[in-house]
Amino acid sequence: MGLAVRLSLCGLILALPAAAAGWCEPPRRLLPAGADRFDDGLARWRLEAEDPRAVVTATGGVLDIATPAGLSLWWRTPLSGDYVIRFTALPLPAPASAGAHAGRLSDLNMFWNAEEPGGGEPAPRSGAFARYDSLAAYYVGFGANANTTTRLRLYDGRERQLLAGFADGAIAEPGELPMAPHTRLQPDQPVRVEIVSRRPTPADPVHLRWRARGHTVFTRADAQPRLQGWFALRTTASRLQIRDFEILQCR
Repeated sequence: MGLAVRLSLCGLILALPAAAAGWCEPPRRLLPAGADRFDDGLARWRLEAEDPRAVVTATGGVLDIATPAGLSLWWRTPLSGDYVIRFTALPLPAPASAGAHAGRLSDLNMFWNAEEPGGGEPAPRSGAFARYDSLAAYYVGFGANANTTTRLRLYDGRERQLLAGFADGAIAEPGELPMAPHTRLQPDQPVRVEIVSRRPTPADPVHLRWRARGHTVFTRADAQPRLQGWFALRTTASRLQIRDFEILQCR
């Protein structure tokens, strides 16, 4: 499938240190809707790995992912309504099986509100990145391309569109900002990620907030937002340790 990349800045705010909780206001409150403490395996996840040498374990409070190639872990329960996903990720050097990419920090990535174009759960795929181009979803690649890009994309069922991002030097697309410390993976530094998906309102049209280390990296106020679907952790040629995964709903 051909890849078309376009940049749309409509409704976008970048790198704002705004408070996270203002989108869920009283009398509503955040209530638990799902969690994984990673002490009893992968029963809550569906694994898709491009390379059989990938090693994924969930024990002792840690989801440990070490893979030489593309890998996706799909949360088995669909999400809708006003919700937030939170987890902590520790990037570690990629395993020796990654060959030329061994030792790098890269690719803390994720899909959310993902569906097949006609609706329904994403069908199983090989784990190769290009196989997901036919999804309808939002996607963030944080510290991707060997920690040189952080990008927000929209998948519309035909192609993946670059909505906004940060990139180093010559690989930057038109309109992207330079990479900064808060958009890059840091050695031995955990990253607390927060993804907010909510129905827009006249008072607050922002339906997507993506935060890392307390910084609001991306927001969107799209005319036709994606507001439901499935979530997946995604990476390639990397090692990540995930802790304290939780989903809260505002209701």
